[in-house]
Amino acid sequence: MAFLRQILKITLLVLWSLLLIIPAALSYIGLSEWEKVRRGAFWAQIWAKGAARIVGVHLTVHGEIPENSGVLLVSNHLGYLDILAHACSFRIRFTPNDGIKSWFFAGYLVGLSHPVWIDRKHPRKAASYADVFRETMDNGVSLLVYPEGTSSDGKHGLLPFKSTVFSTLTPEMPIVPMVIFYRENPADGASAAWFDDSSFAEHGAMVLKKKRIDIEMYIMPAMYAACGEDRKALASRVREAMIAEYEKHA
Repeated sequence: MAFLRQILKITLLVLWSLLLIIPAALSYIGLSEWEKVRRGAFWAQIWAKGAARIVGVHLTVHGEIPENSGVLLVSNHLGYLDILAHACSFRIRFTPNDGIKSWFFAGYLVGLSHPVWIDRKHPRKAASYADVFRETMDNGVSLLVYPEGTSSDGKHGLLPFKSTVFSTLTPEMPIVPMVIFYRENPADGASAAWFDDSSFAEHGAMVLKKKRIDIEMYIMPAMYAACGEDRKALASRVREAMIAEYEKHA
């Protein structure tokens, strides 16, 4: 039964993606670069809502989803299902690993959303992304970042934050922190969090066999950089607030 469920979900995901590719690609014709980024956030949300239903993700959101655009969304990171959960809730620009570009079909699909591709193999490039992040938010597009830099099992708190993204912020730019949890039944197999050395294909095949994946997201009140506050201090302050929220619900 689990194998049939897996095959059905794969088939539906492919069909859903193919259904959206042509209208999405055509909708970019004649748009400016930033109009394409905003349109990409729209299509990412449409795709994510359908994909979440197919995969069996049941999302519960606690707190208010901010209506204003151009905010920095900051979350802990448990794996690729976070992307579905966040895209269902917000129109956002993603910051995926540029290694995804080479993935068959998936690379093109992600590219349609006009993300900021991040080269995580060369940390020295991190500072060069700051201007792109700032421009994204200045143009009214919310940006999602996972400052831990990698995923965790979600059961042992938050990893240290990388502070580069926080250097882009001015005191008037909202920072919306949130914490995400996978509420799972141990009898339903291994965790849906992707934090080990298993390949994407191997882990994804396991996830697609699950009947249901319950995800809870806790959205916190907006925070702001203080005048003269450096990026490391700001990153530390946001992380401490997220740890406090995490401990309430873990």
